[in-house]
Amino acid sequence: MTLDLSVYLVTGRELLPPGKDYFVSLEESIRDGHVPIVQIREKSASFQEFLDIARASLTICDKYHVRMIINDSIDVAEHLPERVGLHIGQDDMAFREAREKLGEGQLIGLSIGSNEELAAIADDARPDVIGIGPVHSTATKKNAPAGMGTAAAAALAHAAHERGIESVAIGGIKTHN
Repeated sequence: MTLDLSVYLVTGRELLPPGKDYFVSLEESIRDGHVPIVQIREKSASFQEFLDIARASLTICDKYHVRMIINDSIDVAEHLPERVGLHIGQDDMAFREAREKLGEGQLIGLSIGSNEELAAIADDARPDVIGIGPVHSTATKKNAPAGMGTAAAAALAHAAHERGIESVAIGGIKTHN
């Protein structure tokens, strides 16, 4: 599976300034064609609220031919078309369990924050993409470790590439860094 990971947008209503509409912001972010993939992150939404947001987001993403991934909620991902992926963290659920539930055809990403976590990925059960980070310290995720820095993230990305695993840098990434 070849993915365009040049810009990997992670959304979340809690990240928006007061009064900014989530769906307007999503469309503004992807309509110019520079964002090929979007991860929908809703940490405080109920299942039904997250599902409703995901379905409406998918309509916008489809309009602009943008790949969509659901953050952490396999329950939501299971209720969406197979073309919608899932991204899980180390503490969300076992990768093999997610793959068994969603099947081989659905994209699944996995967060990686160390060489040990990368080494623990089995060759017969590899994610389609890994999110390496946090690269920089971030306040958007509770209990996130300190940022590892760009050199450590680059080393992990290189090691993943050597194993044939695509990667994207995540965590605290802004236009200034």
